[in-house]
Amino acid sequence: MEQVIAHILAELKKVENPPDDSSLEVVLRVGALAVHSEAATRTAYEVLVKGTPLAQSRLNLTIELVTLTCASCGYQGPLPQGAVDPHDQSPLVECPRCGAVTPVQGGRGVEGIELRWE
Repeated sequence: MEQVIAHILAELKKVENPPDDSSLEVVLRVGALAVHSEAATRTAYEVLVKGTPLAQSRLNLTIELVTLTCASCGYQGPLPQGAVDPHDQSPLVECPRCGAVTPVQGGRGVEGIELRWE
């Protein structure tokens, strides 16, 4: 999370003439395998932005689910939390429809960062 905050601060420095009287919303989309929990991510954000230009910002956090697209039967859908070991570099799961072993997609790393003034 420290690297994410450092990146956001670097992006904030690039903004010319940010609005003075508006509040900053940080929109962060992160994969489910990249975070311990939503609550832990929010707490880490609050701790890491103290004393920075982001201190008064509001975090809009979206956790992107891990998904499965089965090549055998065409099933597509999200996987329940805990279905994939976040430490596994190339996780495979059984398709809930046909049982074929299939690699998972998404859910890793930061999927997007956006700064918005309201």
